[in-house]
Amino acid sequence: MGRRWLGLLVLAPFVLSGCGSDGASTKEAEEAAGKSWLVVANGSATPSAVPSRAAGTPTPFPSGFLPLPTNTPAPKPTGSYSCPPVKSQIINGADASAGDTSGTVTWYDPATADLVEYRITAISQDPRLGEQRDVGWTIVTPGATCGYRTATIVGLDRDTRYVFSVDAVTSRADSDATYAKTVARSRVVKTS
Repeated sequence: MGRRWLGLLVLAPFVLSGCGSDGASTKEAEEAAGKSWLVVANGSATPSAVPSRAAGTPTPFPSGFLPLPTNTPAPKPTGSYSCPPVKSQIINGADASAGDTSGTVTWYDPATADLVEYRITAISQDPRLGEQRDVGWTIVTPGATCGYRTATIVGLDRDTRYVFSVDAVTSRADSDATYAKTVARSRVVKTS
């Protein structure tokens, strides 16, 4: 099969080129078809009389930035030496351990002002025929200061592998609505 393809690749240029047609017949074919519509003319670059530079008036602001209005509040830095800022849009790791029918999960709480609550659940990694059992959510109130938080999830099945997922419920600044997103997930742990 491979040699057949190799042979086809070697012979394809000869078949497509007309197996060695001479230049006279090609020229006759061009004359019969009419004058080519593609015209190529070599030229030269036109020199500029004056070098091109941006014209404008100097400003006290760095170039490329718009000036800010004078009533703009000063930015407030987030984080501190004891509470580093946490990047959003990523799922951080969570530590987890499992007992007979419960599991304990630990994650980092940045204690930002928009946090409403944490919702923690355990997701079974052992597929079963039919509908999977829902463990439900364990609600944890965020701390006043940043640090690691721990929660215990009860009602797990024995001898089952679980992944613990931590969702943060935050409030929106532009409305009174809240939204939840996963902020931490554990490795797979097994109940005994």
